[in-house]
Formats: sequence, C-alpha cells, structure tokens
Amino acid sequence: MIELFPRDADETAPLIVAIHGMGDRPDRWVDDWRTFPARVHIALPRAFDPHGSGFSWFQFKNGMTDEQFGAEVGAAEERLWKGVAKLAGKRRIIVTGFSQGGILSFAMAARHPDEVLHAFPVAGSCPGPILPQNKAHAAPLLAFHGTADAVLDVKWGREAVNAFKEQGNQADLREYEGVGHTITRQMHADLWEAIAKVLPSS
Repeated sequence: MIELFPRDADETAPLIVAIHGMGDRPDRWVDDWRTFPARVHIALPRAFDPHGSGFSWFQFKNGMTDEQFGAEVGAAEERLWKGVAKLAGKRRIIVTGFSQGGILSFAMAARHPDEVLHAFPVAGSCPGPILPQNKAHAAPLLAFHGTADAVLDVKWGREAVNAFKEQGNQADLREYEGVGHTITRQMHADLWEAIAKVLPSS
C-alpha cells in the first residue's frame, strides 16, 4: 500500500482510500493524488493478483452467477478491509475507486456503514448479494459513471445506486453523457470537489 501526505499531512489527517481498477497499479496514481488540495492522508492499496502489467482484485468470468460474482467481490473486500481498518484506526474513511475499485467502494459502503464516512465509486456497480437488504443502513455514496461505458454499462451503476436508495440510504449518481470506461477531466474535478465537501474539519 502506498501512502501519501499532501499539504504536510500526517496519520491524524482524514483518510482517503483510492482503489485502482483491473490491470492497473497504485504507483500510476501517485503523481495525481499527491496534488490533492487538502491536508489528507491518502492510501493507495495494490490488488492481490497479477494481471497484465498491473493487478486485479477479483475474477469475473463469463457465465458467472450474481452469487458467484458476489462471493468473489466479497472475499476481495474482506481481505482489503483488514488492511484499511488497521491503517484507519479510529478514523472513519472516505473511499473511492475506479472500475473494480468502484465495485469495492460500493461494497465497503454496504458492509461498513459506521466506518465509511462517504463512498465515491467511479464506473462501478455492486453484486446483488452485497447490496443492502431489509432496510440495512449503508454509508452515503455518490457514484460517477459515463453513459457510453462499454465495459461496465451505466445501467448497472444505476441499479446499484437505486438499490441503496430503496433501502433508505443516501445514494446518488452523476452520469456523463457519451463518456466511456474512463475518468475524464470533468469527472476527476467533480470527484475531488465532492470529496473535499465531506472532509471532516480539523
């Protein structure tokens, strides 16, 4: 896990966990997150399994059932959370991530409502078995998704956000017309602005 401390932050500062997507690696995000315009502690975890020139958090194979996919995501989230919780200590975390990282951001919001201050999934969704059920409390979330995403269709992001809302949770989705499976400059700016708004005051 790579840790960054913009604006001379230390381990008492608000913690942001940013989770990369499949085939990526955290060191590719360092130069960007180092410039975050607030005094925060940023954690960039690395996925578990090699994939191409990067790493992958979990497997998704054609023909998988929602239950099988949920088990894959759930196991990855549980494994990742152990490191996140240890790093966070008594601090609540802000979590964001792209693609697989977005899926894990949804999962953390569902599974850790008291420890996650806010979740910001990008181009993600959430398997059915992990979604809040029976009016279960979840952490608030704001998701970002391009309408032309051919890797993870925006309909899956919509369904996940609606499932959180149907259980009485705070969940919203910002859609970006014509944007594919990527983070545009506008999405990046909007994401950072949204994160800044929920940072606890020091």
